[in-house]
Amino acid sequence: MTGFPQLLCGWALVNLESSGAGVGVVARSGNWPAALGSTSRELGGLVSPPVGEQTADSFALEFTIANGLAVAGLKTPSDARPGTCVTHLIAGEPGMLDGATALALFESGGFVTALNGSVSPTEHWHSAPPPDGDSCAATADAMLGQPWLPVLIGAVLAHLAGQGPAIALHVEHTDDAVTMLKALYGILPRNTLRELTFATSEPYSPETPAIAAVIGGAAVPPPDRRIIAPESSTDGTDTYPAVGRAIVEHRRAGITLPDTIATVHQIREWCYHQHLRTVDPILLDDAQLTQVITDPDLTADWFTDDLIARRAIALAIERPSVARALAEIEHHPATRADFEQALTEHIMTGRDHTRATQIADQLGFDLGAVVVAAAWQRLNSGTLAPGDAEIIWPQLHQDWATGEAAERDQVMHHLRHHRTLRDLAIGAHDRFLVYETIRAEIGDPAVHAGNSRVLHTAMYTQLPILAQFMVNVSAAARDRYVLEQLLACAPNDRLPALIAECARYPALDAPELLEALTMTRAEPEELVAVLRPGWKSLRTFLDLPHPIEVLTVLDAAAPDEQRGRSGRFRLSRSPFQRARRSSWTQAEVSAIFHTAAAEPAVVEEHAELLRAAIDSDIEFVATCMADHSHAPTGAAVLHQVLACTSRDRLPALLTAAAQHRDIEPFTLLDAAAALDLDAADLVAALDGAWPHLRTRLDLPRRIATLLVLDPAAAEPARLRPLESASKPRRRAQFWR
Repeated sequence: MTGFPQLLCGWALVNLESSGAGVGVVARSGNWPAALGSTSRELGGLVSPPVGEQTADSFALEFTIANGLAVAGLKTPSDARPGTCVTHLIAGEPGMLDGATALALFESGGFVTALNGSVSPTEHWHSAPPPDGDSCAATADAMLGQPWLPVLIGAVLAHLAGQGPAIALHVEHTDDAVTMLKALYGILPRNTLRELTFATSEPYSPETPAIAAVIGGAAVPPPDRRIIAPESSTDGTDTYPAVGRAIVEHRRAGITLPDTIATVHQIREWCYHQHLRTVDPILLDDAQLTQVITDPDLTADWFTDDLIARRAIALAIERPSVARALAEIEHHPATRADFEQALTEHIMTGRDHTRATQIADQLGFDLGAVVVAAAWQRLNSGTLAPGDAEIIWPQLHQDWATGEAAERDQVMHHLRHHRTLRDLAIGAHDRFLVYETIRAEIGDPAVHAGNSRVLHTAMYTQLPILAQFMVNVSAAARDRYVLEQLLACAPNDRLPALIAECARYPALDAPELLEALTMTRAEPEELVAVLRPGWKSLRTFLDLPHPIEVLTVLDAAAPDEQRGRSGRFRLSRSPFQRARRSSWTQAEVSAIFHTAAAEPAVVEEHAELLRAAIDSDIEFVATCMADHSHAPTGAAVLHQVLACTSRDRLPALLTAAAQHRDIEPFTLLDAAAALDLDAADLVAALDGAWPHLRTRLDLPRRIATLLVLDPAAAEPARLRPLESASKPRRRAQFWR
């Protein structure tokens, strides 16, 4: 900083305001603020003589705030003209010029006290240089034993907080008031006193300035101000006098208020924190102990008791601010040992061990071995945490890969009892390990499949192994609820692939799997979408004849198409059919079927009789077919009957037989498949019978009603002809 603007005013023979003698501005800096005024009239009270009686050795040192600017001034009685004074004003920004600066300028002789020709009238007076030193702190240390100091501090803080009146210093000499002001500015932070005004003369009003001086024992102090004399002392337990006493006591102990404090509230908090540091730490609650530890001025000597060290660690685990504060202190070796022991106990007992490990890193402790030992201890006690699992899993994985059967059994035991280990094991590349992990997850009664991270991960990364587990569950006739759980938690984008993967295993109990599927998916469109990718493999489990199996496809519209069909279907009879009953009898037809049980070829010999029976009473023939469908030669007998049936009556006979409740559906389908019809004719022949036969398959009804016969399914996929690249070149060469 280059300096402060300054102005000199007083009685002189020549001044800047007139060519004659009189009181006026004699000199001012070129950068003097215009807001303060440039003439004695404009400056007003800033240059007027002090209030009260003035002697030859009296003076008035003032600091005030005018028009947003800080102004320090010294008024000295004029030798040239009695009744006037020489006023030297120095101005600046409130943050740069304050009461401490005014006191330092006065101490260093920075104010002009007489107009003896040393200053000539000028509008370009040089700036006032800042003071070199500050003796306020030394004065405060020297005055610590004075009874008035805590009284003055408390009164000033109360006034700044808006809870106390202005102050009057009742002293014998003006120098005594300056000493009291220097002690005040030397003990309180300058930021707090930045806008505190004072004058070592009588006050201009009850509120201006904040501190005024009443000189002489005979002078009568104003009644509306707080009177402080050299013999004043504090008594009672009022807040601000108590704060003043505390500040003085801390200063005696070598503890000073930080310069960063700017408000009275912060000073009171600082005093409270310092008070807490003097209280036995055992008596402090957690909030008070936190305030002490987070105090930036706290030293390592405060942590001398091991109980305090343990409480500090407990607070650091709960409150990050305490942990940061502990990390910034250079602790004694004994305290560090207490910290390490407390952290070790937290880690071993499992109480916030993850947080304890983080604090150990902040304090510079290497507790890696303790963390590992604690993790193994919690593994054996059944309280393993996710952080522990990550620590011990590499060793468990190695034991699985390289150990004997006993070691593997131990790993499987841990997987069954610790879900956190399964979260890691599911990502292994060992098929058996992943399988056991899935089995342990399903067998854990505390796990809900829909919320299982293990199963969700397996759906995307270990699908073949999960499918193998499901196949084994279905083949072992276990609780179907397990399959339902797995299918219910499967994402929609992975369920078709899971079903298709299960269908690859010959040991799959397809009905069990499909029954579980219908418990989790009800809409026909959903079922078709899920089953279609693996349907070619799944339909092999239906034990259908191959010619019919290859025609079986899924169609979500199938239930709607059959909704209008009843469970029973009767062919209409015409009078002409009744007339032909004389050509056959039911006894003859029954005899043919009984004889055909031993000799199927007999059916062909009586084909005309059977055709007549089919034309006139097809239901009786269907009943005979149903009665013989359970015999060992039932398929051969039914095949002979179907073979001798006319093409136009074959669909009706198959439909009538399929509607019979005693018919063996697979025997009828085998007989129909043996007719060696092409795909379209076979589908046409079974058109009426298929809706009844498919519901008798070993399938859930919701899925059975989706099965339709499609002749296009038996056609091989068409191959695109390969175009020869040589032909175009030959044509091009020909035309060339």
